[in-house]
Amino acid sequence: MSAKKLKLGAFILMILTSVFGVTNIGIGFYRMGYAAIPMFVIGGLFFFIPFILMMIEFGTGFRKEAGGIFTWMRHSVSTRFAFIGLTMWFASYVIWMFGKALSMWVPLSFMLFGRDITVIPVTLGTGIDFGPFILGVVAIALVATVTKLITFGSARFAKVAAIGGLSVVALNVLLLVGGVLTFAVSGMTLQEPLTQASLAASPNAAFNDIIPFLGFMVFAIFAYGGVEAMAGVADELEDPERDLKRGIFLSGAFIVLCYIIGFLAVGSIMRWSDFPAEGITSLSALFIIMLELGRHLGGEWLGQVFMRFAGLGMFLSYLGAFIALSYAPLRQFITGTPSYFWPERFQRENENGVRIEALKVQAWVVCLFIAAKSIFTLINPEGAAALYELIITMTNVGMTLPYMFLIYAWYRYRNNPALGKDLIFFKSAGSVLLATIISLILVAFGNVFTVVAPFISGDISTGVWTIIGPLLFVVIAMRFKIKQEDAH
Repeated sequence: MSAKKLKLGAFILMILTSVFGVTNIGIGFYRMGYAAIPMFVIGGLFFFIPFILMMIEFGTGFRKEAGGIFTWMRHSVSTRFAFIGLTMWFASYVIWMFGKALSMWVPLSFMLFGRDITVIPVTLGTGIDFGPFILGVVAIALVATVTKLITFGSARFAKVAAIGGLSVVALNVLLLVGGVLTFAVSGMTLQEPLTQASLAASPNAAFNDIIPFLGFMVFAIFAYGGVEAMAGVADELEDPERDLKRGIFLSGAFIVLCYIIGFLAVGSIMRWSDFPAEGITSLSALFIIMLELGRHLGGEWLGQVFMRFAGLGMFLSYLGAFIALSYAPLRQFITGTPSYFWPERFQRENENGVRIEALKVQAWVVCLFIAAKSIFTLINPEGAAALYELIITMTNVGMTLPYMFLIYAWYRYRNNPALGKDLIFFKSAGSVLLATIISLILVAFGNVFTVVAPFISGDISTGVWTIIGPLLFVVIAMRFKIKQEDAH
């Protein structure tokens, strides 16, 4: 029996591979330089570690009940609160699909052409950049194609995600090890000098002001996203009482350390000013870094190999994730809530176990979002580069807002003596309150600064698009009819 149990080292490795990603380092370094380091440390110590402890307490307390996070929040607060929270969670994946459908062509472009051709203006002799509109058409075609493929069963395409996942793991190792090697062969010197000033201010003019600087905390939190899924493996450890807390603290410290090493590795490979002055976005930063790494270790040819390998790996990873996440969250959204919430046609499955009608509605919603944004870019031209920066911001906000619902529901759960608690990490009422306040403040203030920043700078369009997705889904959820007996 013990042979089937999960060992502490394997548990730590699972968390590491689920959370750590070089794309976060690329985006973070381009946006903030070394100033990303303290943000990632704060996010790791004051969000990642307490949040995963909360979710494991939560998950083990309801391990015998179906429904996932909806059940957790429903028993802890109310059915309406749980449905709004779950709707926000589902909305985050709709926003993610919107963003990935438009942006996954960046790594493909680097793989095929060695540069990002998607940011090149396509004017067709009119003076208007049709590039973002064309991206929208391609994105809608992708959503329609993937939706059709999923009707045959999403499990058939698991190998794409597996190959992409292995490629990303290889990229993680390549950047960290390659950066350390570059640091060693360069005489233990950093290309980008590490100073107190570089840790406190961004070299990127777009993040120099205090509001966007503080808003970057949302991205630092997003970099630790997905950790709530680890709540489901608590029972698989050999000794949960002994290993869980140790594993979480060790993995948290190790991930924070890996991010620090990652940023310093990039600093040993290149100066921030080495990023091209034009044609560069946060999404293309990683590929420029891999190009520079290869140049340091083996010349231009190796730089091209590293960059194109990164493009292939990230494209396969995004494509695999897009296929998987086009249905898994939708299925959880429907099956995790009472059946009377949904029309009968949403609950019908085809021979492959897929809820086709619900999948079609989701596809229409995503495509309408893409079409609206694509048409808007013709009315208010902004270019693909601005679109990609907006996508990152929208995804960060959309994916982190649901954490506030989970944190508050956990606080109510801990203060309800009628609910069973199989594992307790926060021993006192004071530690429960402190963990709740700190986590909520980090998520709330980071999102507020992120949303407010474009309005302050006069970029009303970005501000509206950043908040419109979550706001729309919240309004729909609040107007949803819930039976009287379930309303509290």
